[in-house]
Amino acid sequence: MVHNDENRNGQYSVPVYEGLSRERVADLLQRISKLRVGVIGDGCLDMYLHADMTLSELSRETPHFNLPVVRERFSPGAAGNVAVNLKALGCSEVLFCSVIGRDWRGQLLTGSLQSNGIDTSLVWEERSWTTPAYCKTIRHGLQNSQQEDPRIDYTNYAPLGDIAVERLLENLDRMAARIDVIGVTDQLRFGVIGPMIRARLQYWAKQGKLVVADSRDHIGLYDGILVKPNEVEALQWHSRSREERVPERLRHQRSVGNKAEYVIDSDVLEAGKALAQSIQAPCCLTMGEQGALWLDTGSCMYVPTEKVPPPIDFVGAGDCFSASLMSALGAGAIGPEAAAFAHLGAAVAVSKIGETGSASPEEIKDRYDRKRV
Repeated sequence: MVHNDENRNGQYSVPVYEGLSRERVADLLQRISKLRVGVIGDGCLDMYLHADMTLSELSRETPHFNLPVVRERFSPGAAGNVAVNLKALGCSEVLFCSVIGRDWRGQLLTGSLQSNGIDTSLVWEERSWTTPAYCKTIRHGLQNSQQEDPRIDYTNYAPLGDIAVERLLENLDRMAARIDVIGVTDQLRFGVIGPMIRARLQYWAKQGKLVVADSRDHIGLYDGILVKPNEVEALQWHSRSREERVPERLRHQRSVGNKAEYVIDSDVLEAGKALAQSIQAPCCLTMGEQGALWLDTGSCMYVPTEKVPPPIDFVGAGDCFSASLMSALGAGAIGPEAAAFAHLGAAVAVSKIGETGSASPEEIKDRYDRKRV
């Protein structure tokens, strides 16, 4: 249960999850290998264009130097990256359900998903839709120097049309009939997850299907569905404002008798408790390198993160955590167990520099073993 002993600094202490055993990690990975998972949400294309500025020339037509692209890389982002991470974890089947545009980005996105072993038969192609993409140009100079230009975004500025929503609903139902777990990535202001899709997801959750939702701006709209917000998203929802409220880093772990407790800012804890109560479902509230809180009706537990020495790269860590969390839950883990397993996956991902990290079963077991040496 949540401890109510608030101290004078506006903080609470909550019990600490003691951690997974090596045998339990191996057991979960074995169960995950038989898991069928479906992902619905905003599939994006991540693009990286590397320009060697030592080869740049002054244009004859304009007073500008060109950007000589010598290397390019494309990979699925957002919901697409969650799907890739699920496959990397060893799930037996991963289905992807979304909407793309009839454009080159959509073709690159589906092609990249397919090359990772993901079923894209439930992706609807809509002529009026723009396949979202994030394009990053990285300039390389002398002495291995590099600098990233402002990102170029392809996105939508109007809601998904009615016909596309109907097709998406039909494909969601087809997917739900085939899989064990539904993962939801609700990331974009004008994305594929709208009120009708959320209502259908709630229907499947009531039918006993495990549904796990990750939403940037709509986390409080997933009644009866397990949610995974980060602390900023939870605080924004709780305060009902668009202003980011990042709490002070006053958290620390302490021992009380033979039991460990974690001291946490009251605003973060209250936001998580209120969210879980509002949606009447569990909430896994992540706090970056500080760990995570698992909150259910009337209870809370702190799950420590996995410490990773620098250098680290946070790109894709949240997607890896989401995939690891939902796969562990689908494999039968209880909440704090699943969060601890997700920390292992994220620790593998952040240790991969210069790439959108994922975690394989062998990498997770190796990470577990190395942290205990």
